[in-house]
Amino acid sequence: MLDGALALIAAGGFDALTMEAVARRCGVTKPVVYEIFANRAEVISALLERESARATAQVLEAIPEGLDERPPEDLYTDTVRAFVNAVVESPDRWRLVLLPPEGTPVEFRQQVERVRAQVTEQVNALADLGLKAMGGPDLDAELLGHAMLALGEMAGRLAITDPERFPPERLVAFVSRMAHFLPRA
Repeated sequence: MLDGALALIAAGGFDALTMEAVARRCGVTKPVVYEIFANRAEVISALLERESARATAQVLEAIPEGLDERPPEDLYTDTVRAFVNAVVESPDRWRLVLLPPEGTPVEFRQQVERVRAQVTEQVNALADLGLKAMGGPDLDAELLGHAMLALGEMAGRLAITDPERFPPERLVAFVSRMAHFLPRA
């Protein structure tokens, strides 16, 4: 039922999610939906909790703990590749996160911002490590981390909004080229 609710929101925003619409989408009667969820608010709450947990897991799984034997720019490219693939595999989930529709509950937006802050810290730390591994080019690691995150998010948005024009391969190739433009000391 939550998959049906997510599809409804992806197609028409939160206003499209009604108990009757969920029942129709899932091929059941409204009483069946009411057996599981007391009301629309419970459906939304359960859905947002599930999608938030899944999105958080996907993005944290894509971010490495530290540097490995690969050059930092390749590590970043691989991270964005994993993220874009997660977006392509679950576009409705990521539409909620990257392009929240009108009526998205404040609590969900706040959760997204909490996770984004956590991801930003990790990316900033990796940018710092990467710059040091590259011999310390004269760049602000914190700003580089923010730019890296913004580039990854942009790739995710484009993969959702125009997948024909911006397939994952094109997005990842661009990110890779950008990462390899970083100067080495």
